[in-house]
Amino acid sequence: MAWSKERSRQRIQKFYADAPSTAVNVDTFDASYLTKRSQAIQSRLKLDGVRESPLDNIPPKTAVVVDGVHVYIQMIDFAAAMIEAERETEGTHQRVLSMLHLHYSVCDEIAENFEAQRVDFHGPRMHAVIATPVGPAFAAERAERALAFADAITKAVKEAGRITANGRYATRVRAGLDSGRSVAVNGGVQHEREPLFLGPAANYAAKLADGHVEGIFVSNRLRRDLGQQEVFGLNILNEERQRHIDLDDPSFGNKVSFQTKRANRQLIDSAASTASGRVSLSSDDASSFTFHRHTPPLGSINFADLSPSNSIRMELLSIFADIDGFTGYVDRCIATGTIGEMVANLHTIRSELAATLKDDFKGKKVRFIGDCVHGIIAEGTAMTTDPSSSVRAAVQAAGGIRSSFELCQSELDGIADLGLAIGIEYGPTPVTRIGIRGDRSVRCSVSGAVSASEDLQSKCEGDQTALGPAALQHAPANVRRLFTGGIAYGLDAQSVGDHLSAPVQISSGNVTATAASHSNVNPFTVRLR
Repeated sequence: MAWSKERSRQRIQKFYADAPSTAVNVDTFDASYLTKRSQAIQSRLKLDGVRESPLDNIPPKTAVVVDGVHVYIQMIDFAAAMIEAERETEGTHQRVLSMLHLHYSVCDEIAENFEAQRVDFHGPRMHAVIATPVGPAFAAERAERALAFADAITKAVKEAGRITANGRYATRVRAGLDSGRSVAVNGGVQHEREPLFLGPAANYAAKLADGHVEGIFVSNRLRRDLGQQEVFGLNILNEERQRHIDLDDPSFGNKVSFQTKRANRQLIDSAASTASGRVSLSSDDASSFTFHRHTPPLGSINFADLSPSNSIRMELLSIFADIDGFTGYVDRCIATGTIGEMVANLHTIRSELAATLKDDFKGKKVRFIGDCVHGIIAEGTAMTTDPSSSVRAAVQAAGGIRSSFELCQSELDGIADLGLAIGIEYGPTPVTRIGIRGDRSVRCSVSGAVSASEDLQSKCEGDQTALGPAALQHAPANVRRLFTGGIAYGLDAQSVGDHLSAPVQISSGNVTATAASHSNVNPFTVRLR
């Protein structure tokens, strides 16, 4: 099925009708809100034994303004565990999934002890928020708790890696922290309810956590909350990314003394031991992950059926589509009091992009990551993936996704200046669910192709689509022609369709193709090799 403007418009109107801006209730995470949620949490715990955090299960038409400290935990050695002799194999994928399975469990154990709101796991990264005690007057105490949490979680992850499988899953850890105001909404669907925090503090903490040197790195805003001296320089972010916090430094001793006592050795050892026991991996065994192929199309994957012992692994295309400029848009909406509009727009855009991938192109959304959609797509049989057809399908899907986004811009208010950056790459990729069992388990798809597609997207501008080297290698000639240097500009459903429907003539070892009439398309000649 191809992209249809009318079908897309009907979906957009329906998605917006489900959460119009006028129906979005904007609340504040204050003492009153916390009291009501605490009572509801205790009632549910008594009823069905389910534990929740105060910002879990936010009603779909509610947005909560939260002052808090955002903490990103990055496993630095994740990529190295995925590659063996420059190849990705079933064994390396088993090892990296086992590594994540272990460390996700460690992170959740520590988060519960610190009353931290676990927001998200994505590959080697954890995002959490320290939102209590509530209110502007307690910014310093939240900062102290966040530092102690980051210290405990980095030590526990390292300890779990040391005592499990003879250190096979050991990794260095880097943490990034920033404080500020964000908007929390329900970012999940159906049984996968999870909070989504929108705002600059989360993005900034992620940037601080990105690096190859271990340690805890904090923003100047957090330093101000703690009453500490700020860093200076021509590039403040670069300076902050190079100066880690040492909790053993006497200048920080009186700032984190209470919380550091909570992050004691007993807590760290207990969390590491509990998680290691839950994963139950011997020194030579990652066989708890068992793989099978899924017969394309991938839209028929049911994540509820997946687990470590029932995981998918196959060659496929990973697609990342990220809304360019959305963090600044959130900031403006917070400042201007148009949070309801922002929430309704985000709900509509994400729903439409996911529907385009699945309904129009038979792909599968893996998950939403902030304002980004991660999806997978493949063509082939029960036995093999057809690389050329799969790349072609992924490029067609990317064109449809951009057209859907542009239609959202014409139908919705306030987002005309946003863009969409898309990255695509091909390779063997596992797809599964890992971490704590039940509602807290996480959809997970990690591979070189996934990392590359995300990296390509992050380097794109809002009108660009990038095709990775493996995808380019397998792409048919009329698809490769679209990507000069691996980049296509303004690649929408019409431009993809024009290129792929262009007549092709073969003569004298050359392929001569004349594209259908389109303002951005020129006749081209490609030599067969």
